[in-house]
Amino acid sequence: MSAKKLVAALVAFAGAMAFTACLLALVDGMRDVAQTDGGFCASGGPYVIAHQCSSSDVRLIMIGIFGALIAAGFYAGGSAGLGSKAASAGLILWAALFGTLGWNFVSLGHAGAPGMLFTGVLFLAMAVGGLIPLLFRLADDLRSPSSQPSPVIPGMQPLVRAAVPTAPDLGATFHPSAAGTFQPGATGTFQPGMLPMPGPVPGRSAVSQAAARSTELLRTGVWLVVSVAGTAFGIALSASLISMLR
Repeated sequence: MSAKKLVAALVAFAGAMAFTACLLALVDGMRDVAQTDGGFCASGGPYVIAHQCSSSDVRLIMIGIFGALIAAGFYAGGSAGLGSKAASAGLILWAALFGTLGWNFVSLGHAGAPGMLFTGVLFLAMAVGGLIPLLFRLADDLRSPSSQPSPVIPGMQPLVRAAVPTAPDLGATFHPSAAGTFQPGATGTFQPGMLPMPGPVPGRSAVSQAAARSTELLRTGVWLVVSVAGTAFGIALSASLISMLR
């Protein structure tokens, strides 16, 4: 792996790790607001506020939102550096965000907050809406190059031919016909149309397609491994982050 690819992998790993940790911090803050403050809170202003937001919840939610946005930018940039499409990174972040928040709302709805249940189901549907295009995009990236249309049709005659001037009295004419013999004493006119047209090199197309497929598989595999590893480290890091913000 080149130095550029290694840096891109580290950036994508750090972005996935930070995004996961910030997202879980956001979920923890929102869950605490729903359980202790009835689902909403406020701070400041000239009026008496029934549910004051705790400083820990404010830190968890604010750092969770802005930290996740910054981390998403790093993850998308690192994914593009690895050769993966930035749209795939955006779709996986979309699915992770709404899937995690949807699961949080659904669990709160089952725990005694029925108003959260509808929101949770809606968020899960939005997560599926990003997950399905992601799977189709990954399948398209891993599709065999042989299924892609080729711009060159084997055996097709060229549209442009070079005009070769005649050379009289050369004393010989080369006839690459069936026998492929050299016949002296003819007109001495060279006919370019008699030359056989080169055909496709046997086996070259299959080798290039196999090489392209192997490269695509390796590139997508590295991106997926980096993403999964970053997510796992982010889950482990989230407990320390939440404890620090509380």
